[in-house]
Amino acid sequence: MDLMKEILFTSKMNDEKRLKEIISELRTKMDSRIPSSGHVYASNRALSYVDPMMRYKEIAEGFDFYEFIKSLDRNFDEKKNLLIQNLSRTAYCIFRKENLIVGLTGQFNFKSLLEGQLLGFGKMLYDMPCVKSVPQMKPVIKNEGYRTSSKVQYVASAGRFEKNGQKYTGALRVLRTIFSYEYLWVNVRVTGGAYGCMCGFALNCYGFFTSYRDRNLCETLDVYKNAADYVRHFEVDERDMTKYIIGTISSMDQPLEPQSLGDRSFMAYLTGMTFEMIQKERDQVLGTTQETIRGLAPYIEAMMDDGTVCAIGNDKKIQEADIFDSTRNLTQTAEE
Repeated sequence: MDLMKEILFTSKMNDEKRLKEIISELRTKMDSRIPSSGHVYASNRALSYVDPMMRYKEIAEGFDFYEFIKSLDRNFDEKKNLLIQNLSRTAYCIFRKENLIVGLTGQFNFKSLLEGQLLGFGKMLYDMPCVKSVPQMKPVIKNEGYRTSSKVQYVASAGRFEKNGQKYTGALRVLRTIFSYEYLWVNVRVTGGAYGCMCGFALNCYGFFTSYRDRNLCETLDVYKNAADYVRHFEVDERDMTKYIIGTISSMDQPLEPQSLGDRSFMAYLTGMTFEMIQKERDQVLGTTQETIRGLAPYIEAMMDDGTVCAIGNDKKIQEADIFDSTRNLTQTAEE
């Protein structure tokens, strides 16, 4: 608690030298992190075209944030005063009494802790007036390419699947397993030569496909576009179907260390996830059949109807692909 107090209430937001060091260090880390984790950045960027929450995530830690950091690093002397003001104001608006939520995992005397450290900590939180406004995150459908000197690509496509009333179901978890071990693996990894391929489906009704260190671009997008047809005609024997279900449920029922249990419980509290919701998803996974999987074809069709693409890759490959609304050299700053 003493360490938290020191960080929150005595940090020197106006230390210009240290601020410049932090910004430069952050830019250097992102300069190397984005090309090496392009599948994550490309998929999150593609999702930001269709989902408000992912639009916010992109501003906070994606390409938009990268552009923000590059601009600060390049023009620090011009922007430092405004940055210091905004950092201080942000601290006042976040570290407030009404925002305090405490999650504790372990053996402890809560009453003693509450009356001791937490009570004193709560009194130190900011209570000065702070005008709060909720930013409107408006996703915009677009296709973007980020050019690099790399010889490989990270190719992502994303969309929403609830257009015709489809609701999230645990069967999508099984479909993810099937894609990962069969359709995407065979077509993107084995045939296409990519180092990896991934997909995901979220509770708030969006999904994505992405590839990792992929020598292809348009060919991989064709695989994504044909995914719904694969699902519509899905057929395997019962033994393989059982393997897919076991592979899916095993990731949901893993034993967790106390810290992981505490983290999961805390996130469930913040997001409103109940035990009944978790059990319902688990039952849907266990009850998945081949017919259930074939019934997910409209989900994939709806998802791909958005037609969003984000790719990071070889300069020539990106420019030759006639699929992007815009392309940008990844290392350039906004001013350049």
